[in-house]
Amino acid sequence: MTRLLLKVQDLSVAYFIHKQEIVALKDVSFEIERGEILGIIGESGSGKTTLAKAIIRSIKPPGKITKGKILYEGEDILSVDIKRFKREYLWKKISYVPQASQNSLNGVMRIIDHFYDTAISHGITDRNTIYDKAKEAVKMVSLDERVLSSYPHELSGGMKQRVLIALSLLLDPELIILDEPTSALDVATQKSILDLVMKINKELGTTIILITHDIGVANYIAKKMLVLYAGQVMEFGNTEEIMNNPLHPYTQGLINSVPSIYKDVSKLKPISEGEIPLKGCPFHTRCSYVSEICKMEEPGLYTANTRLVRCFLYDKARKNIS
Repeated sequence: MTRLLLKVQDLSVAYFIHKQEIVALKDVSFEIERGEILGIIGESGSGKTTLAKAIIRSIKPPGKITKGKILYEGEDILSVDIKRFKREYLWKKISYVPQASQNSLNGVMRIIDHFYDTAISHGITDRNTIYDKAKEAVKMVSLDERVLSSYPHELSGGMKQRVLIALSLLLDPELIILDEPTSALDVATQKSILDLVMKINKELGTTIILITHDIGVANYIAKKMLVLYAGQVMEFGNTEEIMNNPLHPYTQGLINSVPSIYKDVSKLKPISEGEIPLKGCPFHTRCSYVSEICKMEEPGLYTANTRLVRCFLYDKARKNIS
């Protein structure tokens, strides 16, 4: 069995509003192997959630996938009939825990009813079987079986987040996409959720894509890191290498702006403000390394130090690096 589980190739997504095309993702490419944790980071509006929704085929009009392939175990799931995709892929192979997922629980349904609905919609009709699987799932996320008889309003934010993660495990998927799973939670609960995700990855071998705006979260949990800005990949590679030696100016800015108990707060360097330009590198209005070529042309993805970096500083053809 090949180690490669998911490969995204040149994926582009646009929203068509009042005859205008607003590009949300542009030529995004990456891959993830079985059992890995990939952290996707970037500021709000960078395209992180759009990327997740593209993978699970939930881009709704006026949004549209305009280009690219998403290969799951070698099959382009964008070419799969949508009914077959929902029946064979969604929840069974790929689960998605959305941003602000606590709000996605139906307040008038008990927790177990959410498990029943999900399983029944995928052909599992025996309620005893479903209950047993739900009990195993909540146990995996360190919740008591009694939670299944509760209503969402009876649970804390952290407990509801764990319930959604348990629900994503119900049909034993190979890949779980978690969209900002620690947002709106206190620091202690955030750490417990991240430790839980690593436990699922280690004990079940589940592949994880974790979406976050916090590069510290990605550093804590992920083996690989994908940095998005304005819908484009700025840097992609091994997390430890990126954190120790960030190559793209945007990645450098994200790391330098993160507070730490080991850093002098007065030496934090926030990223400069700037609008996304109509042409050239999308980051050039905020970049301290900007040159004229950055204002006129859009850089490609170049290989540097085993990583992919979208910056002219690493374009060997221009002899900007040795």
